[in-house]
Amino acid sequence: MRVAPVPDSSVWLRPDAIGEAQVLRDRVPMPRLLDRAAWEEPDTETGTMRTVRADVFEYVDAAPVSADPVIKAAPQVPDRWWDQLRGAHDSIRAFPGAGPGRAKRGVLARVRRLAGDRIDTAGMRWEPAHGDLHWANLLSSPELVVTDWEGYSWAPAGLDAATLLAFSLAHPPTAERVREMFDRELSGEPGRMAQVYVAAFLESAIRRGFHADLAGPLREHVRGLLR
Repeated sequence: MRVAPVPDSSVWLRPDAIGEAQVLRDRVPMPRLLDRAAWEEPDTETGTMRTVRADVFEYVDAAPVSADPVIKAAPQVPDRWWDQLRGAHDSIRAFPGAGPGRAKRGVLARVRRLAGDRIDTAGMRWEPAHGDLHWANLLSSPELVVTDWEGYSWAPAGLDAATLLAFSLAHPPTAERVREMFDRELSGEPGRMAQVYVAAFLESAIRRGFHADLAGPLREHVRGLLR
């Protein structure tokens, strides 16, 4: 069961991305949403009432590939798991069930802050994305299960591949396997832009004290992208 405030217009998360993602339940291995309830609670920070929702999912007997979003050792998964990941990724981006999420101007602002005019953003494309494809959201039973769908929305093309690559940089062999698997999505200006955007997003998180293991590898990754 997941209990959390319903996102409002101040963040890019969609109010019901979890429910919207259920259109993929027969295409992508994911926990099925069984029931839900919502109620109002006071927000002590803003002094207003916020809607809180509880989502109840089917139980999945599986463990995260990594307890942390950043993977630091080779993932203990069979080769078929990687095949399932490729298939799930392709199903997510091919099915038009997601709604608008990140604002284009916000994406461009992050890219330009990190890359200036060294990235051509004119050809930016958008497609459905999981939105948070890291190693703690990927389970193995040993079959693949994808969890945490609150970021499901339209996003810059290549976002999911770029996200998984960024969270793999602390273990170069895994990062290389991700690069090879998603070479098509990570190449060209759209792929480079997606990687710069994810790097800018993660740099902000690192400054706030998250993902310290990524600080050095991410700097090197950005240098390579902008060289």
